[in-house]
Amino acid sequence: MRKTKRRILYILITVVTAAAVAYLGLALFFTKHFFFNTIINGENYSVSAVNSVENGFLDTSSQYVLRIDGRDGVSDTITAADIALRVEFGSEFEDIMQGQEALLWPASVFRETEYTINTMVTYSKEALDKKIDTLSFFESDNIRQPQDAYLSDYTENGYQIIPEEQGTVPIREKIQSVVEEAISLLDESVDLDAKECYASAQVTSNSRALQRECEDRNRFTGVTVTYLFGEETEVLDGNTIKDWITADGGAVSLDPELVREYVNGLARKYDTWGKKREFRTTGGEVITIKEGAYGWWMNRPEETQALIEQIESGKSGERTPVYHAEAAQFGEDDIGDTYVEIDLTSQHLWVYEDGEMVEETDFVSGNVSRGYSTPIGVYGITYKERNATLRGATYTSHVDYWMPFNGNVGMHDASWRSSFGEDIYLRNGSHGCVNLPPKKAEVIYEYVEKGEPVIVYGGQTSVPRQEVTDQNPPEQDPADPGEGADPVLTPEQQIQLWIEAGLLNPDGTPVQQPAVQVPAE
Repeated sequence: MRKTKRRILYILITVVTAAAVAYLGLALFFTKHFFFNTIINGENYSVSAVNSVENGFLDTSSQYVLRIDGRDGVSDTITAADIALRVEFGSEFEDIMQGQEALLWPASVFRETEYTINTMVTYSKEALDKKIDTLSFFESDNIRQPQDAYLSDYTENGYQIIPEEQGTVPIREKIQSVVEEAISLLDESVDLDAKECYASAQVTSNSRALQRECEDRNRFTGVTVTYLFGEETEVLDGNTIKDWITADGGAVSLDPELVREYVNGLARKYDTWGKKREFRTTGGEVITIKEGAYGWWMNRPEETQALIEQIESGKSGERTPVYHAEAAQFGEDDIGDTYVEIDLTSQHLWVYEDGEMVEETDFVSGNVSRGYSTPIGVYGITYKERNATLRGATYTSHVDYWMPFNGNVGMHDASWRSSFGEDIYLRNGSHGCVNLPPKKAEVIYEYVEKGEPVIVYGGQTSVPRQEVTDQNPPEQDPADPGEGADPVLTPEQQIQLWIEAGLLNPDGTPVQQPAVQVPAE
């Protein structure tokens, strides 16, 4: 038993002694060698002696090659010989060695210790400058200019952002900087793209301004506006709107002149104001009427602005233009089947409602001998008014039913007259209005509405001279207020009536042509 205990004690002493010797021996070893897991400039120099590391650096530096990678697969190299590269050692390695605490060597088994030495590589700056100038990245065949991101042309899918192309324009100063850094560390390679050594596009697909312009253009061109002109339609969509778009600094808008041209085209095609019409009279005769102030008359400035606002809002849908004046229906026959027909020759008129004649009467129109002939043409009822006051130069008088259709010319009751029809109008007619029997005026007033067509045709335009001199026309009834005299209206209302009647242009200038023309907006 005693012998066994001695043997165990002997073994323990031997193991402890051996361990202590090993520990102290390695501690002594690491006074001249680097610890385990010692990394210098990225290389593992575990348990290496200083002179061995120095020799390794010398061997490596003499064979050193830096590979430089660029865009488009272009690469080049710089060798140690190109720039007279060499390694000069000072006390860097000894300092690292002395910084180790040899007795703490066991800790290095479990952790890496990294060091960077920047002062040991030297080379010719002049040689490096010349070498960089000869790198393949600067050859013209390898240089592409960067292209900014931009918007595509309009397609059925709208506009898209075409991504930028970064190109391959090298920035020399940056290349020199990253190459010098790589050489100082004896790196094997450097990536110029990763180091941002190329000129960049000024506008990228991430540009908020470009994205906003794309969105605005697509909002505009995504609008579809359908104009309805009776059975005819006009569809406005992105194929046309794209040509109206202007962009200033990324701010997108519509060219109002181009929109106006489009609206003008619609007006020229569908407006009927002042155009000649074929009309079948109650007697069955088809006549052509060129005169008048009736029909579709688009308000071009207001419609232009309204259309711009709709497109900019991005709202699609059907649209009715803004009009100065409207007709009963679209198409060549815009009169429809509800109207007043006035035949100056027979001094007789008919009132039609939905194609059915609902009233007729004789009347007295403007005095031909005095130059007050009632104007022929197609017009629309301007408005209707009960108990209107008509004025002349020396009188003021009352009528029960006032239905103007051409400025101061209109239909009204004429209680001062005892007879109507025949040829009264030639010598003893009105100042231009259509004088109606009071009871007939009351009935007609109930039928007609604002805007309803009035067709005036026929009549003599002059009275033979003999007839005028041989017959003295009877004196006008003092109660006659002077047909066609001004009703009591404000100046603004009167001007608007003249414009709607075609007597004035929209700018207030007189219409010179005897026949009403389509007004220029």
